[in-house]
Amino acid sequence: MEGKVVFVGAGPGNPELITVKARNYIEDADVILYAGSLVNPEILKWARKDAELINTAELTTEEVTKIMIEKAKEGKLVVRLKSGDFSIYGALTEELWDLQDAKIKYEFVPGITAALAAASSLGIELTLPKISQTVIITRASGNVPMNGSLKDFAPLIYKGASLVIYTGVHIIDKVVSELREAGVKEDQPIAVVYKATWDEEKIVRGTLSNIAEKVKKEKITRDAVIIVGEIVTPEKYKGKIRSSAYDPNFVTGFRSDKVKDPLKYFELRYKVDKGFGEEYLKYLILALKENINNKDKVRELKEKMEKVLEEAKVNPRLREEAESLLKKL
Repeated sequence: MEGKVVFVGAGPGNPELITVKARNYIEDADVILYAGSLVNPEILKWARKDAELINTAELTTEEVTKIMIEKAKEGKLVVRLKSGDFSIYGALTEELWDLQDAKIKYEFVPGITAALAAASSLGIELTLPKISQTVIITRASGNVPMNGSLKDFAPLIYKGASLVIYTGVHIIDKVVSELREAGVKEDQPIAVVYKATWDEEKIVRGTLSNIAEKVKKEKITRDAVIIVGEIVTPEKYKGKIRSSAYDPNFVTGFRSDKVKDPLKYFELRYKVDKGFGEEYLKYLILALKENINNKDKVRELKEKMEKVLEEAKVNPRLREEAESLLKKL
């Protein structure tokens, strides 16, 4: 019988958050190599009584892959159990190369990474309309060197991004210092989630000015994710933002027939997102031309067009076309 290695994401910690497929492989495995304290011991209880459990915490990559290759060549089902999801700081690629060189079969079963678990624990979404449409997952530059630094990425939180920092809580003072040097404001909301979804979970909320002190008070020095961005305090934007995709007048392939009033649709989109002004103006120009003989409609459209021209940034040619049309009315 030919053996194989299955890379399994153990998820953030709570055993109930692991996938069905992952549990099936854990229950069937002959050998399980797991990532020490990062994997909840409750998950290991699913293993067969005769399964060989190997803690990789003190092993090198070469030692880990040597074991996997040897066991797979013996025809065994080997599960490489990694915390969270192996695609995020999971040291997957190096192990995979060795398996490929040895011509060992392998498979992947993804898990939930800590960033998503932390967001869930905080009750927030990492992407909010007009606030954050980009998520940057990075880590602090401690003993392990990295390309770039927090100083390179931090300014992007003011350009519609959220910052999720792994392996940085043990050097929280350095993280805060780098964020400060990058121009992050003292009142910038920051949250730290320790052991997201575990029974021992802790949540610390604060700002750049006090987060380090709060984290130290809670004695958090490992197994935590730091989230920086306006998404940490979404309550500030209640009633001010809205997902266009679920706007009653947003056209989609599933409910285009429900949009009875295109003008209402464009007006609502523009109200939520002033960056939509150019598209709104294009529609108003077209609508004016089509309703040129309807005085009441012309009056309504003219007022809306003048408002858009006053408020929105539009390209000069479009502005010239709109102003020219208004002069003719």
